[in-house]
Amino acid sequence: MQNTFTGAAAVVWARKKIYEKRGLKVEAFNFADGRGVRDAMLAGKIDFGTMNLTPFFVGAATGNFTLIAFVLLGGDTVGVMARPGINNVADLKGKNVSITVGSTTGPVFVHQVGPKLGLKEGDYRIVNLQPANQVPALAAGSIDAFAGPEPYLTIGEQEKIGEVLVRFGPYDANPTCLVVNTAFLEKFPDTVNAFLKSWLDGVEYWEHNPDGVVDALLSMYRESGYTALSPPMISKMAKLPKVVPDITPELSAYIKGQADILYKAGSLKRLPDWDKVIRSDLLAKARG
Repeated sequence: MQNTFTGAAAVVWARKKIYEKRGLKVEAFNFADGRGVRDAMLAGKIDFGTMNLTPFFVGAATGNFTLIAFVLLGGDTVGVMARPGINNVADLKGKNVSITVGSTTGPVFVHQVGPKLGLKEGDYRIVNLQPANQVPALAAGSIDAFAGPEPYLTIGEQEKIGEVLVRFGPYDANPTCLVVNTAFLEKFPDTVNAFLKSWLDGVEYWEHNPDGVVDALLSMYRESGYTALSPPMISKMAKLPKVVPDITPELSAYIKGQADILYKAGSLKRLPDWDKVIRSDLLAKARG
């Protein structure tokens, strides 16, 4: 799973060992981002994983990945932070703006959020940085703004390095996907059903145990060296995502639209067979 806020609900599920309630034996592996999860799944090293849309599309296009639920909808967990003196996205014309090439956040900013707020592709210089390097680059003055995720937006604000100009929630759902290797699903459907029942237990835990959520996320960040994050900061961040697992018709249409954007831009070589790779029925069965 992603050892980041993008996979926050999965982090809590794993660290609180919620899966034990269903008698499942789970070995959780942490990755820096969804691309690492994708690569491990494609290599057959793990059976389930969490990732955003761009890594999912790569595996789904080859028929290897099946979407079985969402981890969360994290539109408000990503956004644009700029140095003081820049007051809106349109002011970034001619400036150095960092995105993470290959991530989901980058294309959403370039193709959707930026144009809707008066900033089209080519108006600014793109600087490719990993999220952990964006706040230091902003502090050093080598970039003027970045499109990135939590906890870096909160850290940047807390340290007064920059200000959040916009969060993506009003423009993009930014779902984190719960994905299973298709071969595993075909071979062990009962295990996948039990896994999804456990996943629903995790959703319930998130809703009713805010202190436990903060504890799990804080321990993740402390282990990763983020000593600047305090419990109140984590608590504030935990209110940003919508932890809803259902693959609704509206979100299915959104997913297909995002894939079309990447395909037309040449970032995706082929489109998945949607009827095979999106399985909203499995979560409904787990609820039954």
